[in-house]
Amino acid sequence: MEDCDSVVKSVRPRTLLATLSVLTLIGATLVGSNAASADSVQTQSYQRASQTEACVTQVAETPWQANWGTDSSWKPTWEQWANQGTGGWTCTRSITWARDSTARTYALGDIGPGGGMVFLISGDLTYEMAPNTWSAGGFNEKTRIQWCSDQSNFVTTSTAVGTGSANTIVMLTSAWPFVACTSSAPNTVRAYAGGGLTDWFLPSQDELNAMCNFSRNPTAPAAPSVSCYGSGGTTQKSSFAAGTYGFASDFYWSSSQADLSIAWAQGLDNGHESDVVEKIALRVRPVRAF
Repeated sequence: MEDCDSVVKSVRPRTLLATLSVLTLIGATLVGSNAASADSVQTQSYQRASQTEACVTQVAETPWQANWGTDSSWKPTWEQWANQGTGGWTCTRSITWARDSTARTYALGDIGPGGGMVFLISGDLTYEMAPNTWSAGGFNEKTRIQWCSDQSNFVTTSTAVGTGSANTIVMLTSAWPFVACTSSAPNTVRAYAGGGLTDWFLPSQDELNAMCNFSRNPTAPAAPSVSCYGSGGTTQKSSFAAGTYGFASDFYWSSSQADLSIAWAQGLDNGHESDVVEKIALRVRPVRAF
C-alpha cells in the first residue's frame, strides 16, 4: 500500500465518500468512567480535497446537523485514507447513544430536564426554575402581568412547598363562583414549554421564597419557610444575579392568594414579601417539580 501522504489529490473529489450509516450494537460495552450498554452508533463521513478544507455542508450532502441536533460537542474529525493508489481526506463525525439504567440524581445548581436550574429538593420532589430568557405566548421575563384577570372571587390556594402546581391548576380551572383566569400569570407560565415539557407552574409563596434563598446561597439555601429578606443579606450572589437564572430588581408573583383580591408576591432583589392587589402587573418565573 502506498504511503497516504504521497497520494493526496489537490482537487475536490467529485463523489460522495459515504453517507450517514447506522450500526446497532446490542450489548456492546463502552469504555469510560460511565460504562453502559451501547444502543447505537451513527457515523457520517464526506470526502474532502484537503486537510484544511472546512467541515461544512457541501452541495448534495446531508447537512451536518440534520437529525443530530446542534450539540457543539459533536466535532468533525479529519482522516486520511487510501483507495487503490488514490487518496484523500474525509470530514467525519460519529455519536454513540447508550442505555443507562441508573436514575439521574440532581443536586442544587444542576440543570434539570426542562432546562431550568435546580433550586430546591424537598421530599421526593426536585424543583427547577426556568432561565430568565424564558418566553411563551408573547410573554417573557420582562413582561409584567396581573395575577388573575378576575379579582372578584376567592380561590383556595396554599403557601406551602409542593402546592404551586395545584394552585396554578385551581386558578385556571375553578368553576363558579370563581372565574378561571385568562390572559394572566397562570396562563403565562402554563404556556411555557421549556425542555418540551408542559407542566410548568406559578410557584407558591414558600417555593418563591426558596428561589430567593437559593439566589443568596446557591450551595446551601435556607429552608423555604425562612424569609429571604432576613437571611444572609438581602441581595443575590453576584455570580447568580449576572447569570442566565438571575432575577430582576422587581417583584414576582406567587400562586398563593392572600385575600379576595390580594395575592402574595416577593421582591427577589431584596427578599421582601408583600400581599399585592391582584390587578397590579408584576413579573413571573415558571417553575416545575419532578
